Amino acid sequence: MKEYSYEDIEEATKGFALDRLIGKGSHGCVFKGTLKGGKPVAVKKPLEKLQELEQGSKLDHEIDILASLHSKHLVNLLGVTHNKHKLLVMEFMPNGSLHELLHSSSSSPSWSRRLIIALQIAQAVLSLHEAAPSIIHRDIKSANILFDCHWNARLADFSLAVRDNTLLTLEPTMPAGTLGYLDPLYTTPEKLSPKNDVFSFGVVLLEILSSRRVMDVTCHPASIVAWAVPLIRAQREVEVIDGRRKLPGYMEGVIKHLLCISEKCVSSKEERRPEMAEVAAELQGLASKLWCPIWACHRLNSCFYPWRRWKNRKVSTTKIVCKDHLLDENGEDEDDSDDTY
Repeated sequence: MKEYSYEDIEEATKGFALDRLIGKGSHGCVFKGTLKGGKPVAVKKPLEKLQELEQGSKLDHEIDILASLHSKHLVNLLGVTHNKHKLLVMEFMPNGSLHELLHSSSSSPSWSRRLIIALQIAQAVLSLHEAAPSIIHRDIKSANILFDCHWNARLADFSLAVRDNTLLTLEPTMPAGTLGYLDPLYTTPEKLSPKNDVFSFGVVLLEILSSRRVMDVTCHPASIVAWAVPLIRAQREVEVIDGRRKLPGYMEGVIKHLLCISEKCVSSKEERRPEMAEVAAELQGLASKLWCPIWACHRLNSCFYPWRRWKNRKVSTTKIVCKDHLLDENGEDEDDSDDTY
């Protein structure tokens, strides 16, 4: 973890200019910065009240969590500033959030793309749960899923993340999260569990498949879980999935399987919810089955198209005449008379 000077980061963000603001939340603002070498970064600037002693410990806790993690599925911490004010310097994600892709984009993602996004999110959550001790994110939502320059989905914002051994400390962590994504069973500190993240992931998966907002007061019921689960159990999957994108036949089984996974993840019975390792393995299996025929098709085409080009090729011939052996009209060598043997 690198330590940056506050002045360098202030310069990189042009004095935290409003046109550099790329995100804002209850814990602070995020600005785009460009370091002296030209590298783009995201700078998280906590609110002034978070610089106070009581809240400063929470910021230190977030830094401690991020410093212990590094994964291609997460938005990683690059460094911090300690002088003047504490700032978090993070990897910059140039392609926005999953929330923007689902609810603000003019075009909806393909079904295969949605599967890959779901798999990458599951792998991100799994990397937290497999840490020692395991880390519970507590705020998994589409707005915290960001896309890097290659459009890979990355999990961001660890301001609410806690280690699973929190109950062993003298100061248990009170429940926290975002309405709609928050596990309804997580009502007391004793209820803290990796299964809380599993519930939130299931909500995000429903959001990916339906493109419906998690809490929509214009609909009844407003909650995506209360709306989707009865339809899935009644095998009315077509009414759940995003109608803007036609579902091809080869994807029907995959999407039904994804809906089944989401329904288990948001179960009101915690013991029925799968572990993230199981979810990630199932999604990996679905992706493998999907891409094998596509790969075979590409391989077939790579053989077929060159053959078709060869079959339809135009053969051209060129007449080559040797000037030393030109023949006259009678087929005799014009220079025979001069040859000496």
